[in-house]
Amino acid sequence: MYERKNKNIWLFISSIYVICGILTETSLNVTFPTMMKQFNVALDTVQWTTTGYLLTIAIIMICSSYLNERFTAKQLFIVACVGFMVGSVISALVPNFLILLLGRLISALGAGISTPLMFNLVTEIIPRAKWGVYMGIAGLVVAMATTLEPAFGGITNFYLSWRWIFIFATIIALVVFIAVILVIGKYHEQVKINFDWLAFVVLAGVFITLTVGVNQISKGITNPLFWLLLVATAVLIWLFIKLSQRSTKKLLDLAVFKQNAFVWGALAYFLLQFNNIGISFVLPNYVQIVSHQNSLVGGLILLPRSIIAGLLNPYLGSLYDKGVLNHRFI
Repeated sequence: MYERKNKNIWLFISSIYVICGILTETSLNVTFPTMMKQFNVALDTVQWTTTGYLLTIAIIMICSSYLNERFTAKQLFIVACVGFMVGSVISALVPNFLILLLGRLISALGAGISTPLMFNLVTEIIPRAKWGVYMGIAGLVVAMATTLEPAFGGITNFYLSWRWIFIFATIIALVVFIAVILVIGKYHEQVKINFDWLAFVVLAGVFITLTVGVNQISKGITNPLFWLLLVATAVLIWLFIKLSQRSTKKLLDLAVFKQNAFVWGALAYFLLQFNNIGISFVLPNYVQIVSHQNSLVGGLILLPRSIIAGLLNPYLGSLYDKGVLNHRFI
């Protein structure tokens, strides 16, 4: 028997931690003009504190299925909290930009583990008929955290300092860490399976070359490095597919891409996030650098749009549940 009685507490803890991790994803975007002056770096350099963070999260999320089967939720949350706190403390105390970037990458290890874990918990401890509502609530957590990022970063930077973003994040992560130790339960049996390290390295290479390649667009599409990295990405994708077809080890099941609903849904979500994260980077910096507004204005300018979008998540989740129960979408 697995413990299910504390499911609401569990979801609350995971939600708080995910909020903490996501809050520091793009909240630094608002502080870029300040950090550019402080560290004497260009915008295309300082933006790696966000790009590198998100890239590392994406790479770690590749392993989420394996990690969920191989380790308990308690083990994963403890590692996530410790990694996030260590990275946040480093980021708060940094003397230079390179160490700040290192701290961000360490923090991303924790955020990359915890975010999919919250959605895994929904499927494990919530009845199938209510997945839509709870997924909507989980989506609301992610959306509201994304909503608050610019405002949180702008207000903190304006009244205190960008370093306090990481101090607040560390305090929240510490509270969650203590709560996890006291409340956590076991929800499924652990399975000792082999991890496909070679395929993981290749897929991580796909993410890295693609991200770095896209960043080269700022130097013009005639830049040879841009095309070289795109070609390298294509080669690595081909290699990953070949490895996955032959491997019996755990990583990603490419069979899901045979389902049209999954492919179109993933594409829609990718485009949505591409638009959302892009705007959260461009608009606050445009307001500060071009319009010469302060970080407070830059942080609050995205708030209304994001609040409306975030609040729709539970409602849309309930629509999904009604569709499933009536067998409309199956």
